[in-house]
Amino acid sequence: MARTYTQIGLLFVLMMMACQVLADRYDPLLLRAQATIFPKIILLDQDLEKKTPGNEVIITIVSTIHDSHAANKLKQFVEDKYSSSLGNKKLIVNVSTFDEFEQESLASAYIVLNGSELSVGKIVSYASSHERIVFSYSYSEFIYDVLISLHVKEKTYVYLNKSAMQLYGIRFMPVFYKITKIIE
Repeated sequence: MARTYTQIGLLFVLMMMACQVLADRYDPLLLRAQATIFPKIILLDQDLEKKTPGNEVIITIVSTIHDSHAANKLKQFVEDKYSSSLGNKKLIVNVSTFDEFEQESLASAYIVLNGSELSVGKIVSYASSHERIVFSYSYSEFIYDVLISLHVKEKTYVYLNKSAMQLYGIRFMPVFYKITKIIE
């Protein structure tokens, strides 16, 4: 009987550790930085007026079903930072999974969390064909033609995927290019 309790206790500890490892997959500091900076970058799009019907900036965060907790946390960070307005526009933040994305209406910009080439590629193809920005949690997603990412170490860096710029057809205000690190 004591051995059974020991095994159950060990199993419980292992499950708690596994949950903690999965929860730490996304750095809360980086998520907070992205929640602060990504919406401001949207305002630097020179054609933003065309992409904000009804004077609303709509950001859709897309993740796997397993990362939906991180997506909701990022959404909460954005809403806490900006309430319901971005500049003089109303701000709406939606969360979707890669699987549900087909039903999503067109957003002003997208943020993708880690996903497969096929999943991220679907978002990039849709967004770029409508000249919408795709931000990513990690700049490793640049291989899938994501446009912008953020990296936080001792300093914060905004990375721009130069090879994807023509794909999107987005024109940013000149100041944007001064604050980014261009990755070829």
